[in-house]
Amino acid sequence: MRSVGRYFNSPAGLGLFGIVAFGVMWHALSRSGLVNSTMLPSPAVVAESGWLLLTNGELLRHLSASIWRAEIGFFIGSALAILLGVATARLQLLDEMVNPLIQMFRAVPSLAFVPLAIFWLGVGETSKIFLIAWGVFFPVWVSTYIGVRDTNPLLARAAASLGAKGWRNLVFVVLPAALPLILAGLRVSLSVALVVLVAAELAGARFGVGYLIQVSQQVFRVDEMFVGLIALGVLGFAADFVFEQLVRLLFPWYRAERGTRSLRRERSDE
Repeated sequence: MRSVGRYFNSPAGLGLFGIVAFGVMWHALSRSGLVNSTMLPSPAVVAESGWLLLTNGELLRHLSASIWRAEIGFFIGSALAILLGVATARLQLLDEMVNPLIQMFRAVPSLAFVPLAIFWLGVGETSKIFLIAWGVFFPVWVSTYIGVRDTNPLLARAAASLGAKGWRNLVFVVLPAALPLILAGLRVSLSVALVVLVAAELAGARFGVGYLIQVSQQVFRVDEMFVGLIALGVLGFAADFVFEQLVRLLFPWYRAERGTRSLRRERSDE
């Protein structure tokens, strides 16, 4: 019993309780008669539709198409953003030339480029990957730029006194110091990639979760629309979980630093 109580006091247990409570309230509202059950199907109806889409392979086909587009666009956009963020933070001349343009483009919502991307690149995969990369680019660029620019100069001076100059200073001092902000930008961009992905698929696609939602809306299958929405939520949660595990695996010192800060915070609260 103690182990059960300890589990429900853990973050995982509390998260599971929140999901179950939300499902119960959703079911009660759908069956209460206050709303049209066709407009708000119960979780059981949505689960049945989801299982049917899963067993006939349609849901996996849509998910695989969306995941592939999101991965390619995310990696292209984040790689370009990190490279340009480091370059603009380190080279003043390049910063003065490029920064105004980036700030202007950053103010334009990514979804506003959907019609233009389709006009330029068609309704194929290229336009969708371009839109995702475009949406991912700006949060990662901002976090990289600020992280590299605001690195404590004392760290660079200390490293230079030990012989770490030029690219060694950048790789072994500046980038590790900017890593928390860069990772924060990458994590934010995961959700941005999914938002832009759905908009791109709604504008024209043959497969994808956004396409599934659009087709379901056209035939008035609200239950399948909910299946698509839940699939996007699960996909976003899974992407965030995988990202966090990769960070812990690739940057163990970052995890140890976070643990030290949490321990200090707990002691200060006591």
